[in-house]
Amino acid sequence: MKRQLGAVMLAMAALSACTSDANFSQDIKVWGESNPPVIETPYGQDRIVQVTIPQVDVLFVVDNSCSMEEEQEALGANFDAFLDFFVGSGLDYHVGVVSTDMYDPLHAGALREVDSYRWLQEGVANPQGLLDQMVNMGTEGHWVEKGRAAAYTAVELLKESTNEGFIREEAGLHITVVSDEDDESDGSPISRQEFIDYMLGARDNRQLVSFNSIVGPTTGCETALEPGSDYLSITQGVGGVDWSICTPAWDGVLELLGFRAAGLQQEFFLSQLPVEATIAVQVESEGAVTVFERGTEFVYDAPRNSITFVDYLPKELDVITVDYKLLASLQGGESTTEELDLTE
Repeated sequence: MKRQLGAVMLAMAALSACTSDANFSQDIKVWGESNPPVIETPYGQDRIVQVTIPQVDVLFVVDNSCSMEEEQEALGANFDAFLDFFVGSGLDYHVGVVSTDMYDPLHAGALREVDSYRWLQEGVANPQGLLDQMVNMGTEGHWVEKGRAAAYTAVELLKESTNEGFIREEAGLHITVVSDEDDESDGSPISRQEFIDYMLGARDNRQLVSFNSIVGPTTGCETALEPGSDYLSITQGVGGVDWSICTPAWDGVLELLGFRAAGLQQEFFLSQLPVEATIAVQVESEGAVTVFERGTEFVYDAPRNSITFVDYLPKELDVITVDYKLLASLQGGESTTEELDLTE
């Protein structure tokens, strides 16, 4: 055994001596891609056309507990700002209302009916008056408000029975909750996260869905009994408008909800992950090109991988172009995104 081991060691020494002058860089073949692969084109561009959608279903979930009389009145009185985006537009729309009361069987996710109408649509006479009556439903509802449960029940559980015909699978789906207290749906019929997942999966295009909250802000306000934290977390997860219920002017939020529901967008999703400091945005409108400044005129949301205009709404058929350097193209030596320049 010792003789065999010695022979092996001599052979290894001989091999080492023979190869000490060898050139291993010659005639070596390597299969597979380098890790990470080389990015040949480190820039991305998204061109998005602002378009409206042909159909939209809108649901308002309104708190009807004892503290909501003034808020119901303000909502109903300002609906003209919302309906301006629908009436006479050619858009095929449904607008319905439910309460947050899941204990009264006449409510519990069932659409409010006024003058034999369970929802507004094109051709309905006096839509402003009807919607005003629908949301001014009184304040005798149950004090345990379950807005999320009411919303899910209305658009999913009752869509083929009590609310049949209201929800259409090919239409945009936009839900707005109005309440001065937080949600108390707990896990029935589904949890908050399950509801967020349901909304995100409800349509193929995530821009066709939104969950909007007109509720007490997280910091609190004078007329809100408590912050609507649960509702606001759904808005953050799904996407939508959050608005303080304590704001005295309601026309602004209803106008915002109107153009969002009509399909006009302020938020646009990117197809690839960008280096934030390199994002450049411009809009072509009727032949004129306008460049927007990051941070003041548009903002980037990393978790949603989207840009949102601050005080600007692209018109229908405007072309939004977003250029950026790909995050995947970063190599050694580029340690901070602030050092990068899109023009390099």
